[in-house]
Amino acid sequence: MTALGRAGVPGDIGPMIAAFLSDENRWINGQRIEVSGGMAL
Repeated sequence: MTALGRAGVPGDIGPMIAAFLSDENRWINGQRIEVSGGMAL
């Protein structure tokens, strides 16, 4: 089903959201970041 071989869980999405919202990534904008476990390659 996915490149990782398993379905995602909320705990897989949270770290990406936290990283995206951190001040360290303040220069990232207007991006589409796919967090699908490789389902949409």
